[in-house]
Amino acid sequence: MKCTGKLKLLSAAVALSASQIATAQLEEVIVTAQKREQSLQDVPIAVSAMSGDQLNAAGVTTIEGLTKVMPTLDVQSSTSAVSANFRMRRVGNLGNIPDFEPAVGFFQDGAFRARSIFGMGDLFNVDRIEQLRGPQSTLYGKNVTAGVIAIYTAPPSEEFEWKGELTAGSIEAPDDAPLYNFRGGISGPLTDSLGASLGASYSYHDATMTQAVAGAEDTNELERYSLRGELNWDATEKLNLRAILGTVQQDNNKATTNDYFYDPEGYVANFVLPTLQEAGVSLPCTDNDPKNDVGCSLDQTLSDVDSSEAILLANYQLDNGWNINSITSWDYYKFKGEQNDAGQIMAPVLKYHDTQEGEAWQQELRLTSAGGETIDWLGGIFYYHNDFKRGDGGDRAIFLYDTLSDDPTVAAVNQAVLGAPIPIPFAPQGQLSYLDGQQETDYYAVFGQATWNITKKWAVTGGLRWQREEKDASVLQTINDPSPSVISLLLSPTDISADGFDRSTDKVTWSVTPQYFLTDDTMIYATASTGFKSGGFNTSWGSIAIEAREFKDEDVTNYEAGIKTTQLDGNLRLNFNAFYTEYDDKQEAAFVGANFTVGNAEKATNKGVELDGAWLLGENFTADFAVSYADLEYDKFTNGQCYPGRTPDSPTNPDACVLDGEHPINAPEWRTHVGLTYQTPVSWGDVYARADWSWTDDFNTSFSADPLLVQSSYSWVNARLGTHWDNWEFVVWAENLTDEDVANIEATANIYSGDNSVQSFLQPPRSYGLTVRANY
Repeated sequence: MKCTGKLKLLSAAVALSASQIATAQLEEVIVTAQKREQSLQDVPIAVSAMSGDQLNAAGVTTIEGLTKVMPTLDVQSSTSAVSANFRMRRVGNLGNIPDFEPAVGFFQDGAFRARSIFGMGDLFNVDRIEQLRGPQSTLYGKNVTAGVIAIYTAPPSEEFEWKGELTAGSIEAPDDAPLYNFRGGISGPLTDSLGASLGASYSYHDATMTQAVAGAEDTNELERYSLRGELNWDATEKLNLRAILGTVQQDNNKATTNDYFYDPEGYVANFVLPTLQEAGVSLPCTDNDPKNDVGCSLDQTLSDVDSSEAILLANYQLDNGWNINSITSWDYYKFKGEQNDAGQIMAPVLKYHDTQEGEAWQQELRLTSAGGETIDWLGGIFYYHNDFKRGDGGDRAIFLYDTLSDDPTVAAVNQAVLGAPIPIPFAPQGQLSYLDGQQETDYYAVFGQATWNITKKWAVTGGLRWQREEKDASVLQTINDPSPSVISLLLSPTDISADGFDRSTDKVTWSVTPQYFLTDDTMIYATASTGFKSGGFNTSWGSIAIEAREFKDEDVTNYEAGIKTTQLDGNLRLNFNAFYTEYDDKQEAAFVGANFTVGNAEKATNKGVELDGAWLLGENFTADFAVSYADLEYDKFTNGQCYPGRTPDSPTNPDACVLDGEHPINAPEWRTHVGLTYQTPVSWGDVYARADWSWTDDFNTSFSADPLLVQSSYSWVNARLGTHWDNWEFVVWAENLTDEDVANIEATANIYSGDNSVQSFLQPPRSYGLTVRANY
């Protein structure tokens, strides 16, 4: 059976006409998790999937929104989209470190993306999204030790069509912020063999965070443009080519700013701020609540992001049914950010201007058997090259003096706090520091997988991948004025530089999965697999010694077992699995030396269970649900970050703490989701209502397992009420209906760290609005 690419998951949960409602039923789900089309219930992997129609029905327009209906998935973001990071089963890396490659691989139409930024735009023209949980190092290879998020766009339609969607609403910030969104496109044939599509989106919302500092501008504003075009050419009966071009731009937004808490018992609130305010250097902040979207920033954070990508997909079918698949891809992004209150003391003493740039090329070539034989197999080769630069090649200053950088009171405060023998200004007037941090990556792999269909009920799948990764890096810190200052001594010391250092790693990963069909509707499976993620270098600014900037490879061993079943005459679908994962030298981030840096936790384990399913409860009533339990814990971590007030106790590092037995940042044990949809015909079409409830257990929000920084358990409720009328749809909706205040990350202060003052990065407050869709 040839799949058209439209994933049908739960017809009653998508937009149905009145005549369709009477025959609603669970339909087969087709995925390509193993790089060939298969029924979801036949794939021996923990997989979740949603079609484009289902995303619309649930009001999911971004991957961040997807996390509310897929509790095994999480998105971490702080100051901008470029700092975003995907996490799966609570495992993932901090996006603030751009050369810290992800543990969850993001794939766009089969092409790997090294940075999650390429998945942080609006979701439009989506055919389906697949989430593969656990190490996927055989078929997907690079940086997938926690799992895979794969987005597949819809190919051009066989008949001409256009569709559009306009949303208007409001975010309940301290000063209510209007929001607007447009998604739309056209698609259809140009000739008998050539089709084309063009889609676009625009998202905007006004500032959502008010500043409690006199004269400061509100911040947390978004304006984003996206464009994606595609050509689909059936060159011959056997050869198909798809060319996909896309771009996302966010132009000089007032980016996400943290909500700050100044510890009333700490030296920042009791010494630094009063001293500077009395001297007229710092302005007072009249708010000290870390979770109310009222901040303490003198100047807004700015973020400018430009990303582009191109993908060429080729599929050639041989006479014997075998397929040759080629994926050729290029991607590029550039980010510029400005934080002009980098001291976080409501004073013009320090400017921080970040620049990041990345470009990548890749080629995958794969040969796949026809399928349905005693042995089904595939094999391929993969090459990936990435160039990353930070600091604009040393042409754009990263730290800059400000008007009061060398004020005598500021220098005296720094002397007292840093224990320096002389007054230390933030910077003398005119002082500029530059960073030229670069890393070049080359990755090669040969992989294969085969399934031995021993009987109609019994099969065994095995896979093998050989990979080699080479990295070359350099860090050069320069300064135009070497006078002693916070910039020259702490942030950009010139003696912490290296023209080049390199590393290379060869690794073989494998997986073995037997599966057995107890009945036609019930399958059980078990998996043993390994995963791998190459080490690298910290190429950012800061005072960390060059010899301490390399971090090790991460090795993973995973054991998993599951059952997939369809019951009640096809009206109930259940998938259950249990897993146990061991990490050796797990790569972890921490805030050290006024900068985020990467190290290794010697041993960690993650164990848990997952349940998801869909249930047709009645002719017009459906439910989808998921439960995720994951206990991620450090077994041995002797080089962790110390929280304020804790005495360092690491046997290997005089400034570090032992975090054995602790959970990593943002790793709640339990997360759940339940979605209910009711849809009924009316005289003009149909009316439907949907409610989504998710619950998250409490979790620590700090890298140091600070017992004071714990986010309490919370519920998240989204609701939608809509109607279809001919080719039109009207929906009123609300998200975070109960207006929960939730912190994802809480980190120590940028410069004056050491007390319990923290910066909190929050999830969005309640929002509501109206969406109108047209489909012709």
